[in-house]
Amino acid sequence: MNHQHFAFWRNQRRLTSLVVGTVFLMTTIPAFAEFKPQDRKPASGNSRAGGSRGCSSSGIPLTQLAPVTFIGKTASKRPMLAWYMSSSQNARFRLFEFDSANTVKEIGKVKEIPTTAGINKLKLPVDYPELTVGKTYLWQIAIDCENDTIIRRAEFTVTNPQSLAKKQFTSIPESVNYYAENELWYEALQEALKATDNGKLGQTGATLVKELAQSEILTGNNVDKKNIQQRIEYLQKIADQRI
Repeated sequence: MNHQHFAFWRNQRRLTSLVVGTVFLMTTIPAFAEFKPQDRKPASGNSRAGGSRGCSSSGIPLTQLAPVTFIGKTASKRPMLAWYMSSSQNARFRLFEFDSANTVKEIGKVKEIPTTAGINKLKLPVDYPELTVGKTYLWQIAIDCENDTIIRRAEFTVTNPQSLAKKQFTSIPESVNYYAENELWYEALQEALKATDNGKLGQTGATLVKELAQSEILTGNNVDKKNIQQRIEYLQKIADQRI
């Protein structure tokens, strides 16, 4: 075989190896599972969406990155909570536990939190008691705007973590995929945000937030539906920024 033929077959083998390697890579990277929860138990009136746009320099007000019209899920007794702010200022965090379907009691003390413009994260602080499996909770973020106080609330329930298989993940997309499939919003977003810098949402997080926007339920009277539709639009804008 002359030099030209040898070079041709060597290049062919390299091309074949590249194609095979690419196909293998494509088949081993998990496809991103969209967050499409089937179990969407409507939230109580305690977390009804408000329509205020106060403190918004970007046109997007204080927005919780969590299910609001239905009860979200977590398998963590100290979940990570996240929200968007258009400017940096102190926010007040409060946590409540449902005593019955519509009555709540406060857990722990109000916590003042310094925030940044963009995505803010808070893992349930150690000075709060661990949450209880089977209980439903409400978390609240409030900020002061001129002569007004903007309050946002979201409800979630703690599921039994032992009902989930103990998995060793090899990548962030794989872990996000797993938690999204199991309708665990709080874990899915926490994993997605591991791939970003502080205050940023990133590509995987943006995809999740778009799915969250599509999962919200238009319920209540016309005012409620208008406020929910506004919130959906804000979520989509936050996702589009990928800040």
